[in-house]
Amino acid sequence: MKKVLIALAGLALSSAMALADVPDPGQCTVTPSDALGGVICCPNIPSALTESINTITVRNTGGSPISGASTVVLLTASNPACPAAVLTGTTNASGVVTITIAASGCANGIPSACVIKANGVTIRSFTKCKSPDFDGAGGNGLVNLSDLIAFANEFNGITVPGCHDYTNDSLTNLSDLIPFGSAFSTAKHCP
Repeated sequence: MKKVLIALAGLALSSAMALADVPDPGQCTVTPSDALGGVICCPNIPSALTESINTITVRNTGGSPISGASTVVLLTASNPACPAAVLTGTTNASGVVTITIAASGCANGIPSACVIKANGVTIRSFTKCKSPDFDGAGGNGLVNLSDLIAFANEFNGITVPGCHDYTNDSLTNLSDLIPFGSAFSTAKHCP
């Protein structure tokens, strides 16, 4: 009987330890994308656009951080990643990893436009992933004049706000001009 109890205690302990490494999407955070209701991606040369830098915190059902969680960002063909983009990482002891989403294009209202997984569990699935590098047809790895024209058309009400509405509030306004202006003024591009 004693051996059975010890075996059951060991099984319960190993089950609890296994669950400690299983992320709970409701306990995880992705900053700033959670607050924006979508992802801002952008080519990252000469430097990353601040809004494209995501701090991902991975926690289990008890709210405890998961150290060493393998984390990956998956994009659709609508948002081609820059060739040198690193869309994977491992959480530190606090359950935190920072991933810069270096990509172009626009996915607006597309299921699973940007999926973030930790230890194989989907912790976020955004339907919006938008880049300043979008000229109305796609991205070419360089924020340039054609992207400015597409942005200006949304900003001035010529076209409906969509791919340049980075705050996802159905408006292309000053809050969207700030990240676009930062990307355009430094001619952000993929290597």
